[in-house]
Amino acid sequence: MTLTSQLISTCFQRLPGQIDEAALRMARLSLIDSLAVAYAAYGERPIDMLRSLSTEGQTEGESTVIGYGERGRATDVSLVNGMMISLQLFDDNHELMRGHPSGPLLPAVLSVAESRGLSLGEAMRAFVIGYEVECRLGILLNPSHYELGWHATATQGAVAAAVASGLLLGLNESQMAYALGIVASLASGIRRNFGTMTMSLHSGMASSQGVRAAKLAALGFTADPNVFENPRGYGAIFSPEWTDAALQADLAKWGKDWMIKVPTFKLYPCGRPNLFGIDAALALRATEGFRVEDIERIVCDVSYMYPRTVVHSRPVNGLQGKTSLEYCVATTLIGGRPTLADFTDEAVHRPHVRALLDRTEMRVPPELSEDVPAVRKAPFEQPVTVNVHMRDGRHLSEVVHVAKGSPTNPTTEVELHGKFTDCAAPHIGQARAQDILATLGNNSMPVRDLMASLIVRR
Repeated sequence: MTLTSQLISTCFQRLPGQIDEAALRMARLSLIDSLAVAYAAYGERPIDMLRSLSTEGQTEGESTVIGYGERGRATDVSLVNGMMISLQLFDDNHELMRGHPSGPLLPAVLSVAESRGLSLGEAMRAFVIGYEVECRLGILLNPSHYELGWHATATQGAVAAAVASGLLLGLNESQMAYALGIVASLASGIRRNFGTMTMSLHSGMASSQGVRAAKLAALGFTADPNVFENPRGYGAIFSPEWTDAALQADLAKWGKDWMIKVPTFKLYPCGRPNLFGIDAALALRATEGFRVEDIERIVCDVSYMYPRTVVHSRPVNGLQGKTSLEYCVATTLIGGRPTLADFTDEAVHRPHVRALLDRTEMRVPPELSEDVPAVRKAPFEQPVTVNVHMRDGRHLSEVVHVAKGSPTNPTTEVELHGKFTDCAAPHIGQARAQDILATLGNNSMPVRDLMASLIVRR
């Protein structure tokens, strides 16, 4: 068997039988989280712009846009839904993937399952397997893949979306090999676009391209059926540390400890690296005698990847604020736990926030440089220290080793339900939000019925 055929056999033959109830429970929580953040993007201008080119006003089609109720081709609908889930940078994250697993994957799963008349349970099983693909590729491609500037959410998410779509479409293994060949040429997304509308477009693109690749393969469209082999294969192109032998050895681990069991579900609507700084700022804000007006300067000690990732030290709009550690720390010290309202274009220009922001900086201490092997291997799992120097000479410091929402400090199911209600209720009301939550554990429910229940009624 070729390496690509071994990957396909793992996903199509072995993994389905290994899915357990714990993995399916986490898939349901991922669904709750993703629908919550999709509602948080409802009515936002970037979504309306994308809809105008994809689905706006359409009432016929195989799949449904979350909340809007517009229908269209699965490729178009997954494009919009993917961007909706990722727009607010409030979606889930996975440290081993180095990205956001649900944004590129779930829309593909929902759109294809809806078009096929499948149940939510069938959709979630494909989701679990796609999730495994995303995260396992992350282990094999990184850290070089991310350091080179690729956005793992897009490049790994597209492959996962193709695998999950292929499962739901009932592709045979030969067709799936072509689908992987197709999607390998469609996978793209660069981190230079962080802090812009295109950052979230990456999720929509990856989702749509995964669906497109699987559907083309079903029609007989061809590609190289061995796209994971060297030379010039998917992994070798995207990462200098990729080896075929590493993938072959790793395949035996797939599904043993499901990647979906250790996600990060956020309680703050910004990039995951910033969660550490926010937790530190919240703790400092609770210090006895703390007053924002007494702050002279703030220094955040971080790993070497922070200045290369959360790059907007002085954001000029809300999206840049989500990728700015300095802004997240400053706005938290002033107002407490950050919400969506803290990441509007107007919010980042509040004079008192700008004044504190101008006295806030990042620095990389020697022990957190890329020369330290353990740090390079896991740069976003390193502690973040927020140092606050007060005008009266006091020095307050808070170190956060594990951010809230991380697998070892997880967001609870109750908190996740609250997040869903907070994001959905402004559009559908508290009662309907609770009704939807109650249905998401019904695996026999057709995905078509779920999508209809999400429509915002005006």
